[in-house]
Amino acid sequence: MKRGEHVGENDAKERLIDVTIKMICAGKKPSEITVKEITEKAEVGNGMVNYHFQSKDNLIRLAVKKVMGCATKLLGKKMEAMEEDSPIERLKIILKEVVNFIANNSEISKIAILDDLDSNQGEAHLLSSEESYNKCLKELYGDDMHKFWIKNYLIAGYINHIFLKAENIKGEMGFDFYNKDDREKAIEILVKELVN
Repeated sequence: MKRGEHVGENDAKERLIDVTIKMICAGKKPSEITVKEITEKAEVGNGMVNYHFQSKDNLIRLAVKKVMGCATKLLGKKMEAMEEDSPIERLKIILKEVVNFIANNSEISKIAILDDLDSNQGEAHLLSSEESYNKCLKELYGDDMHKFWIKNYLIAGYINHIFLKAENIKGEMGFDFYNKDDREKAIEILVKELVN
């Protein structure tokens, strides 16, 4: 499609989201992305970002939420096949999948985590709405909702910290968040601590 050709509103909106996702996945930081660049790649007029999303920041948030929603769905489907495993083993698998996703999608993850920390939506963190994750915690802690939420916040804080402070932690302790073996060992240790 050439500039100036008619683009349906929903088509234009989806193209703006898709282009933004591709740019972030390619490693571009939100501050490096311009509305002009987005609209040129989506082949729509500059005003379409404000028309559909009111701002570039809102577009970026929506694109990130879309990616995170897809990742959560994929995780849920993967976990359906593991219903027979113990809740401890399932929790390890879920958390390993999460830290591996974060490491492989660091820009999107950083935006999602910081946006999640900034929002007041009443959830402990991004995983709070994931059914298989919540099921594991409920199987481990039963009806003790106080313990359930404490563990939920501990998991969120641990993962967020080792990711957001990865460079400092590597310098201080030698733990490399971007090394898969280090990440997965960190999850093993976390889960062991959570169940004791």
